Amino acid sequence: MTGNPDITAALQEGVALHQAGRLAEAEARYRAILEDAPAHADALHLLGLIAFQEGRLEEALAGIERAVEINGAVAMYHGNRGRILKALGRDADAASAFAAALRLQPGDAAVLSDLAGALVDAGDAEAAQQFARRAGDLAPELAAAPYNEGLALAALKETGPAENAFRRALERDPRFAAASHELGAILQQNGDLAGAERQYREAIANDPALGEAMTNLGNVLRADGRLEEAVKYYRRALETLGEIATVRGNLGVALQELGDTDAAIAAYDKALATEPADAEIRRNRAQALLQKGQFEEGWREFEWRWKTRHFAAIRRDWKQPQWAGETLPEATVLVHSEQGFGDCIQFARYLPMLGRRVGRVVLECPAPVAGLMTGLDGVDDVILPGAPLPAYDRHVPLMSLPGAFATGFDTIPAAVPYLSVAAASETLWGGRVGGGAGLRVGVVWKGSHKHQRNRWRSPGIEVLRPLLSVPGVRFVSLQKDDEDVDLRKASLAGAVQPLGQDFRNFTDTAATIRNLDLVIAPDTAVAHLAGALARPVWLMLPHVGEWRWLEERTDSPWYPSMRIYRQPARGDWDGVVEAMAVDLAALAKG
Repeated sequence: MTGNPDITAALQEGVALHQAGRLAEAEARYRAILEDAPAHADALHLLGLIAFQEGRLEEALAGIERAVEINGAVAMYHGNRGRILKALGRDADAASAFAAALRLQPGDAAVLSDLAGALVDAGDAEAAQQFARRAGDLAPELAAAPYNEGLALAALKETGPAENAFRRALERDPRFAAASHELGAILQQNGDLAGAERQYREAIANDPALGEAMTNLGNVLRADGRLEEAVKYYRRALETLGEIATVRGNLGVALQELGDTDAAIAAYDKALATEPADAEIRRNRAQALLQKGQFEEGWREFEWRWKTRHFAAIRRDWKQPQWAGETLPEATVLVHSEQGFGDCIQFARYLPMLGRRVGRVVLECPAPVAGLMTGLDGVDDVILPGAPLPAYDRHVPLMSLPGAFATGFDTIPAAVPYLSVAAASETLWGGRVGGGAGLRVGVVWKGSHKHQRNRWRSPGIEVLRPLLSVPGVRFVSLQKDDEDVDLRKASLAGAVQPLGQDFRNFTDTAATIRNLDLVIAPDTAVAHLAGALARPVWLMLPHVGEWRWLEERTDSPWYPSMRIYRQPARGDWDGVVEAMAVDLAALAKG
């Protein structure tokens, strides 16, 4: 620093203004100093700090790097240079700058902690953990040290120790918004949505500009069904962070689940304008298009599902190209089932059509539905997943067949039944169902707990109580999972004949359905099966169903024998059951 008393006084005045938050006046003092002494390192450094505080990162970096050139022996210059580089996303360069600061001032806990944070983002979590621990040992009051240790541990997949580290950071500084956010992320990952929500709200309260916490809070609220509030936080995140495709895409999902499909598509379109190759968003957009019956574009976009995280586990390296609808009289086409049992049942209708275009059709599908598919017209062979694959000329995912056949809204292949069961099996299960007066109605009350929307789509047994009391009806349970437990808990064992637990596969379920007058089920494979067998089926849907059930319809173009009962309001299963009970009573009276 120069010994000029006028410059020294001006610098002290500028620092006082700077510390008081009067940045414009402080900046003016620093610039005046530089007019008289262009190589004044302290003034360059402080001017760079003001630019950093105001978000002018490149300008800040240029000023502080000039200060370092003039006087590279000041640890503070290197430390602040590292912080600016970190803000610019240049993590490896930031780590080098912090290391330079530590060579000049080895015991600086704050710089050690900052070095740890830079190393985490640079990909060296193990080294980051060591530096963060050293910082914490040197400065037990420094909240940033356990915070950066937590980041390192989280990167190393050590979520338990990471959670503890973030909690230690919050003990040192309860208003540490970033630590609350990271703790919330771990709690959300562990399924503690209530705990995650508390942490995200704390983070936002302490840092109203923390858009990442707003986004994650929106995700938690959406998972909990509080969609309107989720939309609010997604919008706040976009206002705070600017246009980010994933946040806009999450907003689209929430809008779609609210039933505002047009607004959802608009959100997806805006997100894709930023990130056109985002497979998650394109898949969600495809489902919105299909829900509106815009099949041509919807099927085409639906192919993006194979590039999403959800499909990564079942994606395979096929040796032959995908069949795209062409006529190949000598070719063997391998069709592979890809999602749930209901999907397999619904889209099996395309296999006879495929058989008329190619020489041979081999279907790979799960064992529970394999018996039904063996007798399907056009299918030459059925194999189970994991079995050796036969020689084939083309492959095609089962749910790509609608697009390959250019299915439009008016050309859905809806001829039913397209599935059948052997007469002997139908007779066997007919004996189990038994005869007697009254309607014979099969019931299902929940789907597989593995389904990500199961909580939304499954009413549960208790809700059906008014339906099960309709006179003139004999109820038969087709519920496979937890049948006996659910009936006993609800004290309904005497009201419903339990058969589902005895089913070995969907062939047994189908044979039983053939002996019933009606099936009532939520959005599960049993509902698809009844429709594919052309048996009367009443489908219970949440207020906004999956794309295949379109919007607002009480019928399905996929299944002519189906009647749809939708929740009149989100979560209102009572309204669905009440409407069904009225119609069932009328049906029972004849």
